[in-house]
Amino acid sequence: MKKHILVLVATMLLVGCSPYVPKFENKQQQQFNDFLKRNVNISNNLENNIQKSEFYKQYEIDLFNYIDSTKLFINWRGMIKDIQTEKTGNLTAVEFKIYYEPEENREISFQCIHLVETESLKNDYIYNQVKNMRNNSIIYFDGLIRTKNTNEIYYEGGTYFEHLNISNPDYYFWIVDIGTTKRNDTLSKNLQNAVNYCYKITEPLKLQFLNKISKKESDNITEKLMPEFKNLESKLTESEKDYIHRLNTCLVNNFMYGGE
Repeated sequence: MKKHILVLVATMLLVGCSPYVPKFENKQQQQFNDFLKRNVNISNNLENNIQKSEFYKQYEIDLFNYIDSTKLFINWRGMIKDIQTEKTGNLTAVEFKIYYEPEENREISFQCIHLVETESLKNDYIYNQVKNMRNNSIIYFDGLIRTKNTNEIYYEGGTYFEHLNISNPDYYFWIVDIGTTKRNDTLSKNLQNAVNYCYKITEPLKLQFLNKISKKESDNITEKLMPEFKNLESKLTESEKDYIHRLNTCLVNNFMYGGE
């Protein structure tokens, strides 16, 4: 079998074809890139403005659904730059940009804004992870693309550049973890269970914030969910508990700042 594969590859090279080689070791990152690339190809072959208008509208729905089902990006590979902090009131925003180039003339970007109480900045995990990183160095990161409460994607440049939002998107992004060392592409079973429940337990808070349920209803749902959440949390390591805390903060910030 191995010999047959080598012959097939050699034949493809001789006739000018290249065997398919994934661009990313991370399967989740490769799948997202494939999703974008498929839509880039479609958008490049649209015949007129009516087709473009319909396609871009449907694309944004499809992208939101994709992100909503994927939820958390885990151990993606990229590069970091524009690392800085900005103080506003009693908060400090740790800001930086993560990007990668899936192919020539295409860049996928993530604008990260990590909010920290200024008095706690020196003890903050994300701040201490990025403060000594060099611009344009390779990093690995976890997080989620920021969305609006209207079920839309938050782009750094808004929704005015529809084609670029497919070929060269620049997303706002909530960062959960970042480092210079490659980790596993999947979380431990206990941590993944806690992550799933973290999404579940923040949902009533979001519904209350959007005035879709009352505070009493939200409190009742949360009270019922909390024992199992505490049970799952008790099985985590200290670093995993910190991870869940950062994720919870990101999920809450996503709907609290989802109307901007």
